[in-house]
Amino acid sequence: MLFSRRAWCRYVCPIGITYGIVGTVSPLRVTYHLEDCAHEGDCRKACLVPHVLDVTIKGRARDMQVDVGADCTRCGLCIDMCPTDSLRYEFKMPGTLK
Repeated sequence: MLFSRRAWCRYVCPIGITYGIVGTVSPLRVTYHLEDCAHEGDCRKACLVPHVLDVTIKGRARDMQVDVGADCTRCGLCIDMCPTDSLRYEFKMPGTLK
């Protein structure tokens, strides 16, 4: 746990492991579009698992379009709160994460 961020949630906790597996194989994704974002932070405040939205912090995105992490529960709270529609639901084939 000293060497990995959220090690308990990702590797030991049964709920965290289940979210990770389901998130990896699910065709429904939450996708972040950098070009539309004004970096208000409303999405992270509304999110029940805010670490999955670290990509929305200014300077963290490595690409213009990024899939939110597999730990995301896909509840849609971040999508509802985003004033610029930078976060969207998209359907993708499993294993095609960017």
